[in-house]
Amino acid sequence: MKVAPALRRSTVREEPGLFEIRIPTKANIFIVVFMLAWLGGWTMGEVSVISELLSGKSGEGTGFMAFWLIGWTVGGGLAIYTVLWMIAGREVLRLMGDQLSIRREIFGVGRTREYDLSHVSNLRVAPADPSPFWGPRTFPGMHPGIIAFDYGASTVRMGQSIDEAEALQITRELNARHRFHDRAA
Repeated sequence: MKVAPALRRSTVREEPGLFEIRIPTKANIFIVVFMLAWLGGWTMGEVSVISELLSGKSGEGTGFMAFWLIGWTVGGGLAIYTVLWMIAGREVLRLMGDQLSIRREIFGVGRTREYDLSHVSNLRVAPADPSPFWGPRTFPGMHPGIIAFDYGASTVRMGQSIDEAEALQITRELNARHRFHDRAA
C-alpha cells in the first residue's frame, strides 16, 4: 500500500508587516465522546450535591459534600475545556513589527501573549519530552508545544498540535522573516 505524504495542518496568512500562522487542534474523537458521556454523569452529580446542600438536610456531611463539590466542579471545568479545545481550539502565531505574539483561543476567545523580538532568540523545534506529564498523551490543551524559543532567561513553547516535520516548516518560515539569533553564551 502506497502511503500519501501528510498534509500541513496549519495555515499561513501574509500581509505587509504581518506574518500569521494558525494551528488548529487535533481532535481525538474517542476522548471527545468519552468526555461528553462523562459530563452527563458529572451534571447529575453536580445537581444532586448542590440540591442536597441547599436543602440543608445533609447534616454532618455538609463539610465533606462542599469539599467534594469543589473538586467535582474543577474536574468538570477541565472536561469542558478539553472538549471545547479539541473541537474549536487553535494557536495563532503572529510576527509583526518588533513583536511575536502567541494566541491560544477557543471559538475566537482567548489570551494573547506578546514578546519583544529584541529578546527572542534560539527559535527551534524542541521534540516532546518523554516524561509522562508532557509526553504525547498529555491532557489535551495543556501540552507546552513543540516549537520553542528563549525569551530572556525562560523558554516559551508553542505548537501543541503539530508534528516535528510541520514544526520545522514553521520555524523555517519564521526564520526567513526575522533572524532569531542563537544567543548562546
